[in-house]
Amino acid sequence: MKKLISVVLSLIMAMSVCAACVIPVMAADTVLSPSDTTKRTTINVEVNGSTSNDVSYEKDPENDSEITFTYDGDGELIGWEFPGLEEGVDYEIISQDGNSITIRLLDDELSDVTANAIVKYDGKTTKATTKKSDKSKSPATGAVTGSGLAVAGAGVAILAALKKKSDDAE
Repeated sequence: MKKLISVVLSLIMAMSVCAACVIPVMAADTVLSPSDTTKRTTINVEVNGSTSNDVSYEKDPENDSEITFTYDGDGELIGWEFPGLEEGVDYEIISQDGNSITIRLLDDELSDVTANAIVKYDGKTTKATTKKSDKSKSPATGAVTGSGLAVAGAGVAILAALKKKSDDAE
């Protein structure tokens, strides 16, 4: 009876290992319903290449492809750049006034837009002293640890069953 229980436990542990390997595949960042057909563009704002709260943006309520970015920080705004986008191909500048710029996205397939304000602090252009956002990192789920424990448990169960078998043979 003990042999049977050991074998059953080892099989359960082996199936647990297989299931633990599938868990990351089932996780998803965003789940969209079939009825959700609106275009989603992620907008990131930076100051001198670092994520910052000194830049705000607003989409035009009548035209989703028009976005106005405004710098509200303490430094002197030198200019704007849009990394990864090409002016005239991906976007066009509609207006620029003071610390604000309004652009129109030309490419309907764009899913990620980053606006970087080039700012001069105390006479020099340096990186802003803000903390990078961790929003794009996935949470630690412990799937690897769980898999390791399941493999170790399965190995112990199999060794115990084999030892019992060799003890009974003697």
